[in-house]
Amino acid sequence: MPLRARWLLLWIALAALLVGRAASRPAHRGVLNDHLEFGRRLLHGENVYADWKSDLDAPTKPLHAPYPPSFGLMTAPFSAVHELLGLRAARVAWALMQVFAIAWLLSAIWRMPLPPPSLTLRERQWLSLAALALLARLILRDTHGGGGNLVNVALCAAAFLDAQSGRPRRAGWLLGFSIATKPTQALLLPLLWLQGKRSAALHTVLCGLACVALSIALLRFDLSPWLRWLEGTLALAGQTDAFAVPALQFPEFEWMNQSLRCATARWIGDVPSEFAARVAWGVSPGLGLSAQTAAWCARAIVLAMLSALLVAAWRSARNPDGTAAARAHTRQFAAALALSLLASPLSWKAHHVALLPLFCLLLRSAHRTKSKPMWALLLLWFLTCGIGKEILGDDGDEWLNSIYVVTMFDIPLFFAVLRAPRDEPQS
Repeated sequence: MPLRARWLLLWIALAALLVGRAASRPAHRGVLNDHLEFGRRLLHGENVYADWKSDLDAPTKPLHAPYPPSFGLMTAPFSAVHELLGLRAARVAWALMQVFAIAWLLSAIWRMPLPPPSLTLRERQWLSLAALALLARLILRDTHGGGGNLVNVALCAAAFLDAQSGRPRRAGWLLGFSIATKPTQALLLPLLWLQGKRSAALHTVLCGLACVALSIALLRFDLSPWLRWLEGTLALAGQTDAFAVPALQFPEFEWMNQSLRCATARWIGDVPSEFAARVAWGVSPGLGLSAQTAAWCARAIVLAMLSALLVAAWRSARNPDGTAAARAHTRQFAAALALSLLASPLSWKAHHVALLPLFCLLLRSAHRTKSKPMWALLLLWFLTCGIGKEILGDDGDEWLNSIYVVTMFDIPLFFAVLRAPRDEPQS
């Protein structure tokens, strides 16, 4: 059977698996229920943050408090499907979009500027499968509940590819829509600017503003949802104690939140007893420093990494060899996605599907250079982050969350992908 035919059959099987899981999920469970309600409220001009209870086992709380009102623009079409054809049809449609997002994302990655030699079709397929395998647990987590993280990353990758390929307008509208619906990837805006893709950056801003304006119009020009979101977001960003209750009922501390802010609070500060009690395997003590010290350590690390990224982008844009600069830009794009996971105050494990471009690039580098340290890094990541409660049980999974092994890996992965071009063979 030809390679393309086998690849197509694989995607059909993947689509059948993900769609079947989504369609069979109990009607009262899943993040997608929240998404559909959020989009419905936006379409009908209702308060998008009014209290909501989609899961029978969950308490009533504000719906999607950390999401901007414009997030409903992504989910509104599926809310319409829900109203017309029912929940199962909406879930099937959303799952199909997630499958398309994975395929679109992988296609964009392999069409980005990369160092020679070029990959054969067979190599692209095997490396894609390896990257999907490394992140399989997180991809299944994002798709099972109905998350939109894969969709946002695909939009960002397509936008970056368009910007590098001289299509700044389309790049800006794709990235602007992604940032307007989920601002986590806002770091890509200054990155594009310093890479010399200023037209794409300006179109991103214009699209983002257009999405905000459209959401305000759908809310019948009621600015209170936007003001509430801005107030809560700024309060969370400025909150020094990661264990404290956030303002406006934004999400409280959970061990699954693998942001750098939470990791430094755990290791540099002290874990309150009520949170330590949730870890059956026990929580070793941190350094016991103040919450302010832990918060400033997190900010310093993010600032240092951001500076390294932006300086690399600035230097590559001034490289007289445009081809070499474009290859460096690809690595910087993947590094920016990793940094966004560290910088965000809310970085759930499913958000780490944003590492898919990074893993594709590191696997390609390891494959071409036969780098044992690179293979060791990838294998160690899989053994500590790619497995969880399926093998260790819920208690073991929560213990891994409590030591922030996913967060700790984000830092070396960031620097590994930034320096990867030096290891690539040239021709």
